[in-house]
Amino acid sequence: MRKSPRERRLQSDLESLQQLQEESSIFSFETVGSSRKLPTKYRLKFRGDGIKKTSFSGVQVSSKHVISVDLGSAYPRLAPGLLWETKIFHPNISNNGVVCLGGYGKHWVPSLTLCEMSTMLWDMIRYKNFDSESPYNREAAHWARSQPVHNFPIDKRPIRNLIGQATPRQPIPSPPAIANTPPLDQMPVIEVTEDGIEILESGIEIIDTKFTASTPNRRTAEIMFLD
Repeated sequence: MRKSPRERRLQSDLESLQQLQEESSIFSFETVGSSRKLPTKYRLKFRGDGIKKTSFSGVQVSSKHVISVDLGSAYPRLAPGLLWETKIFHPNISNNGVVCLGGYGKHWVPSLTLCEMSTMLWDMIRYKNFDSESPYNREAAHWARSQPVHNFPIDKRPIRNLIGQATPRQPIPSPPAIANTPPLDQMPVIEVTEDGIEILESGIEIIDTKFTASTPNRRTAEIMFLD
């Protein structure tokens, strides 16, 4: 049976969130409601540094964030409903969890996917994305304006933080053991050239040699080859 445009969009959103979850140690999600239909309700979860404020401890770092998402019957023609479930202290999120999406709040763009919105939400959490001039939370806006610029974003990681990670360096194998290699003076000479160079069975060429100290400041000795 052919799917409607809405069903195709719901399917695409689900698949893109699954891929995002595989590419991130920060993001995860769960669907809410019946598993027999394409999901229209989600709980998006983020593990990373953001800011919360309590009456007891004041402003502090918070590492767990949960947002509920409701893709209403008019989605994607209309914006989804968002509600922040965990405590967060952000200029564009109200104390009761209402999220301001800036220009998207007034001029929703149906092509904005749920995966792209998840990236926007992560950037809000880590204070890479905030507007202190038109706030939902004036106290948080004043706090953000008073912070040194170099403190933001609080968490430096992009949401797809598992992409492009260096492959763990493999240990360099040890050289083959040479314990059973006979000393040079015990290797048979198979050829003596006209110049007096002795060629051993192993292929090593022995030239008349002597040890000499290289410089007075060095403790090691070097081998000087004589023709």
